[in-house]
This record gives sequence, structure tokens and C-alpha cells, in this order.
Amino acid sequence: MMPLRSDASLPSLAVQKQFWDERYTARSLPNEWQVRRGDVVRRWLLSLRLPRPRILDFGCGTGWFAGQLAGLGEVTAIDLSAAAIAIARSHYPHVNFIAGNLFDVSLPSGYFDVVISQEVLAHVERQDDYLDRCAAALRPGQYLIITTANKFVMDRLGWPQPPGHIEKYLNMRAFKRLLSRRFSILQAASIVPIPVGDRGLLRLANSRKLNALASRLLSESVVEHLKGRARLGYTLIALTRRIS
Repeated sequence: MMPLRSDASLPSLAVQKQFWDERYTARSLPNEWQVRRGDVVRRWLLSLRLPRPRILDFGCGTGWFAGQLAGLGEVTAIDLSAAAIAIARSHYPHVNFIAGNLFDVSLPSGYFDVVISQEVLAHVERQDDYLDRCAAALRPGQYLIITTANKFVMDRLGWPQPPGHIEKYLNMRAFKRLLSRRFSILQAASIVPIPVGDRGLLRLANSRKLNALASRLLSESVVEHLKGRARLGYTLIALTRRIS
């Protein structure tokens, strides 16, 4: 992850680095939800039909997704966590991995065809600046595919969040409004409904009895699609194009 910090109430950069180093050292492989999210990102990327695109992966973690992207084009991948990048380099030596804060890393301006940003936006203080950085890396008219945790769901999960990282979750309206300053939004959706959380509307959405009945009447995939349409997905995703 790539923080930019000025608010003294937020964890320091050193604390954030330690948080992500410890997290990725303890768990280097993606969980099921992350894999499903990555499948959607990859599908949207393929829909653009770009021949061997130059891809920038911001917040690449241990590099499992950057490794997949390398089969599609030229990939540069960045993460704050040196521990994550060490793991990534050991598994995917053919990818250009960079350890560091993306605001300090020197990147060619207007070079990339696609920026991929998975679950970084909520962990930076000044989100406008982060999106400016994404836009600056792209050629005019090229694409950002971005995901972030859905505030509507996060507020209803009841999960205690560990200290050491920034948490600035967005709902769909705020997500689109933030993006629209630098990007035109081609698609936006809520994806990966998860069977946990029992506060508010999630109590109904995750009822085992109701889900079993709905799956018999429709199908599990249709039920999941409807939950996504209702913006009950754990993840918000947008396919956007840089405004020239």
C-alpha cells in the first residue's frame, strides 16, 4: 500500500510500513475474496482489447496479480512493503517490482496504458493526490481500473480494524464523485458479496434461510448478482478513462 501522510493523528509512515510488512509476511497468498476481485479486474482489462499494454500495478502486495498481468503486457508493480516486494521478486522475477512510497518513486509521465489499483485508495490520506498520481502515469485517454472497500458494507461488518494503517472507506456515490474529477467512468459496480456481517441490511442479506430459499428459486450466481446490484458487494470497482 502507498500512504501519503501529513495528519499527525494518522499512523506514521514507519508504522504503516511495519503493519504491511507484518501482514504480508504472515499471509503471502491471496484469500478467496481477493482472487474473485482479481478475476473481475482481469476480465475488465481484457475487455479493453489492448495489444500488449504497459501496465502499472499500484499496491501490488506479494505480486500474485502482477504475475498474472505479465502474460498480457509489460508490467511495473509497486508496493510500500519491502517484505511483500521481496516475496514478489522471488516468485515473479520477470516483473519489474519497486518497493517504496508511490509519491516518492520516479515514474515516467504519460507512459502507461493501464493503471491497476486494488484496495489502495482507502489507505491513503489525500485521495485526490493519489488519483492525480494515477492520472499522471497514464497516457491521455488511457485507463484506470480501481477497487476499494465498500463503506456501506464495512460500516455494517462490525470488524475491529487493527491499528497501523489508514482507513478512509467510500460509498459508491463518493467513489464516483472522487474519480470524476480526473476520469470519465465507463463502468462501476459493487462486487464480491460476502457471507459475513449481521448488522443492518447485512443481517437480511446474509440470512442462511433466505439465501437458501433464494438460491432454490433462482440460482446462487443470480442471487450474488442481485446483491451486487443492490451495492452489497464487499468491493467497489470502476473502469475509468483519463480525461485528456
